[in-house]
Amino acid sequence: MEKQLTSQSNLPLVRALRPLVKAWREGGYKEGTTKTTRRLLEWWFLEEHRLANGSSFVFWRAQRDAIEHFIFCHEVLQARSLYQLAQKLEAHIPIDPSADKWAKYAFKMATGSGKTMVMAMAVVWSYFNAIREKRNDFSKNFVLIAPNLIVLDRLMGDSKNPEFFEGGIFKKYPFLPPEWSGDFQIDVIGAEEERASTKTATLYLLNWQKFVERENGEAKNPVQDILGSKPPSGISVSLAKLKDRLSHLSNVMVLNDEAHHVWDEELVWYKAIADLNDGAGLMCQLDFSATPKYQHTGQLFTHIIIEYTLGEAIRDQIVKRPKIAEIENLPEIESDNAAERYRVQIDAAVDKWQLFYKTLKKTGKKPILFVMAENTTAADQIAEYIDTFPKLSGKVLTIHTDRNGEVSKKDLDKARKWAREIDEPDSPYLVVVSVLMLREGWDVRNVKVIAPLRPLSADSKILPEQTLGRGLRRMFPGQFDFGDELLVIEHPAFHDLIQEALAEQGVEIEFVPMQKPETLPKIISADENKKEYDIAVPVTQGGVTRSVKKLQELRISDFSSPLFHYKDLKPVEIRMRKRDLLTKQVEEEEILTMPFADRPDIYISAITKKIQKYSRVPGQFENIAGITKDYIKNKLFDKPLDFNEDDLKRLNNAKVRVRLIEVFVDRINDLTAVSEDIELMGEELRTVNIKPFPWSRDVFEAKKIVLNLTPVENKLEEQFTRLLDNDDDVLAFMKNHQQTLNFRITYIDTNGFVRSYIPDFIARTKDTYWVIETKGREDIDVKLKDKRAEEWCKQVSKLTGKEWDYRRIDQTRFEKGRFARLADLVW
Repeated sequence: MEKQLTSQSNLPLVRALRPLVKAWREGGYKEGTTKTTRRLLEWWFLEEHRLANGSSFVFWRAQRDAIEHFIFCHEVLQARSLYQLAQKLEAHIPIDPSADKWAKYAFKMATGSGKTMVMAMAVVWSYFNAIREKRNDFSKNFVLIAPNLIVLDRLMGDSKNPEFFEGGIFKKYPFLPPEWSGDFQIDVIGAEEERASTKTATLYLLNWQKFVERENGEAKNPVQDILGSKPPSGISVSLAKLKDRLSHLSNVMVLNDEAHHVWDEELVWYKAIADLNDGAGLMCQLDFSATPKYQHTGQLFTHIIIEYTLGEAIRDQIVKRPKIAEIENLPEIESDNAAERYRVQIDAAVDKWQLFYKTLKKTGKKPILFVMAENTTAADQIAEYIDTFPKLSGKVLTIHTDRNGEVSKKDLDKARKWAREIDEPDSPYLVVVSVLMLREGWDVRNVKVIAPLRPLSADSKILPEQTLGRGLRRMFPGQFDFGDELLVIEHPAFHDLIQEALAEQGVEIEFVPMQKPETLPKIISADENKKEYDIAVPVTQGGVTRSVKKLQELRISDFSSPLFHYKDLKPVEIRMRKRDLLTKQVEEEEILTMPFADRPDIYISAITKKIQKYSRVPGQFENIAGITKDYIKNKLFDKPLDFNEDDLKRLNNAKVRVRLIEVFVDRINDLTAVSEDIELMGEELRTVNIKPFPWSRDVFEAKKIVLNLTPVENKLEEQFTRLLDNDDDVLAFMKNHQQTLNFRITYIDTNGFVRSYIPDFIARTKDTYWVIETKGREDIDVKLKDKRAEEWCKQVSKLTGKEWDYRRIDQTRFEKGRFARLADLVW
């Protein structure tokens, strides 16, 4: 079940939009949207997705809410300025009409909640509406602006981790409905490229310093503090060339990453966007930030339309859960050397890091220790001391930053490189030491311990949420059965400050004593001494798919006739009664002449759209409408219809409409659900090849499984694991899971979507391989899953010459029967 944002918001636009967007979603996105928009929303959020590596993919609820709120504002409400949006929502916010010149939407999304994915969805939505709907209020020109070169590198990516590089993000993730993938033509042009676009759409990826002319190698005041270091001279595109290039665009969508930098009209970044509006014209400006605040007041932006707090991200498990390790009776050491002054905290941080390192190294992941120093001298002193630890010698990376958190010129190339590569298995670094923890862009996944070794106060420029932000991204994204934690070594001034600063983010920080043992995950892996319990599962292709091409075979002869007898079905009379509220007496009664649909074309159109919706065949109106009309006219009743007034009254009977839609949906599902023969492909899935992975839930120490520990997700699975392990007839078994075999069977669900599910167990007996699903509560699709699993086993048995069979084990029967053998359950 899709969860909704539940935290209360004090932001006027957010508070007004949430109930409206919720109702719009529940109504199927019908109000005020194009067919193109509805298809994209259905594809993104209702259909099942698999990535190229076979893993499941689901857009996070924060991403869904963000793009829905944006589409609702722009397409449904058609707000083209902040003033218009506030008026339509009856929201009271301060607006300066002279500055309100184009549509502007801010997205307050916690670090790690997937802002880049929302940007990509916005691009796809605008692009396809522009080309498919031929709407000039949608754009095919996009300018994505980063705050610095490290963020620019992250957004661009490279051939290994593409992101926007050559449009790689749109190929890696399921942004494009398969029927439209060949129509998506976008050219991504980086900050250092001078070439012209050659495709239908263009996305310019820039760092905002590109908009600033440089004199004598220095930044112009008064924005020097904001600019930070001068970009390398290798970035050769001049401001004049850049402005000329952008001036040829029209109706541009601007996307600002880390947009809290665009907080004042006097800033260069803001002025550049204003110049772009004056020249090319803006469709809209999208501002993304975890902390979208005006720096001179600390107040949040007035144009925020979506709020997803750090507390929500932690509860949704899309970022690490932070914990604060408290040090009791911390001695005050007087010394000019920061390593001596903070030695207790450093030793504690290294000690905690070593625990994580020892536990996680079998998974191929290396945890990172992040240390924040108060100045560059202290950073060098701390790095020199940490280098004396044997396991960390030669593995300490020092990045110097200025007082604004910008990377110093001499360290910029090094910082850019390791921001991209420090998470890689072959990275030589295990510790990063820096001043101010670096600003945006240093968003690595493997940080497990943070040590803030500098005075923290409410007046300091570094915020506690920024300190946490550098380490919040999960080490194992998407693996929610692993309780990923981020440990922060407490600074004496940190306790009250971090509680106060994070309260507005809904974060409930857990403070734990330093001496308390860490809650370390269990590492599950294949045991070299248990290879006799290996199981091989065939990898197959084919089975069941959807193909709209089969709609060409839809014929009127496919349907039985008649469904209804004309004389037996009385016309529906719609009555209106006027009743006195006090006496309850009917004073007047009138029969309305207008039925549900008073014209045959309106009726047929409405029915066809319902058939499309429930059979999940978008874009097939013309193929269905003609046959629908022919069937209604000639076969629905036991006499042909002329579509006169009496005919329409009968057609508007609820029984007729429902049954008519049902028979068409059933037939279309039968046609488009293509059952293909299964074919064997590639090597088998073998349990001995399962890679080590962390697990924070329950485990069972089973003998007949190749794993050192068996992961179990509930009591039923634990009991069934025990039965298999104690049954002499079971030679070996495996708990099937996304982290183990990831063996899946495809089926078509009750709504017509192609989906896949992971059966719970694979067991091997003397003569048979068993695919077993343990089921506590029967869901709506369970019989459809059973049917496909049975068919899979039947076909695989023929292909392999080995007997495969499927059984569903229901919890009620299992517990009542007190079974001890698999044979008693499957017969």
